Amino acid sequence: MLGHEMRWSRFRRKTVIDSNQVEVTLMGTGTSTGVPVIGCTCATCTSPNPKDHRLRCSCYVKVGGLHLVIDVGPDFRQQAMKYDIAEVDAALITHHHFDHVVGLDDLRPFLFYNPASIPCYAHPGSAKELEQMFSYIFRDGKYPGVPRLDLIPIEGPFVVSSRTSEATVPIIPIPIVHGSLDILGFRIGNFAYLTDVSQVPFASRGLLEGLDVLVLDGLREKPHPMHLTIQKSIEVATEIGAKQTWFTHIAHDLTHEEYQSLMPPGMGPAYDELTFEASL
Repeated sequence: MLGHEMRWSRFRRKTVIDSNQVEVTLMGTGTSTGVPVIGCTCATCTSPNPKDHRLRCSCYVKVGGLHLVIDVGPDFRQQAMKYDIAEVDAALITHHHFDHVVGLDDLRPFLFYNPASIPCYAHPGSAKELEQMFSYIFRDGKYPGVPRLDLIPIEGPFVVSSRTSEATVPIIPIPIVHGSLDILGFRIGNFAYLTDVSQVPFASRGLLEGLDVLVLDGLREKPHPMHLTIQKSIEVATEIGAKQTWFTHIAHDLTHEEYQSLMPPGMGPAYDELTFEASL
């Protein structure tokens, strides 16, 4: 663990950062179907509480003059319009499942006025899948108007650069497990984002020390082979020890208020439009 901490510390000192805050907006906090679920009449899906209306998981991060999006799912266009997103310097991809990547083509408008390609960072396994899913972008590239996206497999800390300035920011990928898949979470300063988690390996825990804010999978109470239960999420969050933990990728089994009633201090169910800051 100490080796991971020393590498991360050295990596941060070598990188240019223009701000001392990480500004985060959770643009979507729902499970793969979104909430309400099509055709469902349960208490959550018919709730008038806006916190029970959840788009698919996506996160927008502003730091050091850069603008990053974590996952680009089927609701990304709607989210970009809703949150007035005008710039994207890079996309960080947790994994290749439909609800996290199918909106990649909607990055195209960000290239209309800035031709510099947008890097998309992903686990090597997910990068291979994305090459097949979006072969017209990442293999052929001859289709007229194809978005200029650079798919970059990552296995260790990396630096994202602004497409409009000299600003850069360091990012550390967090290896996590999603059922039978090895996928990634991301740490940016003292903020970490870990969605679609069934296990946080012990070797990754040292990369998650000293967090201001952790966003962590917390699907539902009933066990699921690909996700943490709420109780297990609480246990994992307690072990990691962030100052504040928000649970995401939430299903329609509980209303926001019912979910909140299960929470210990310093933890809570995230919701669309939640914003917060963390230090670098």
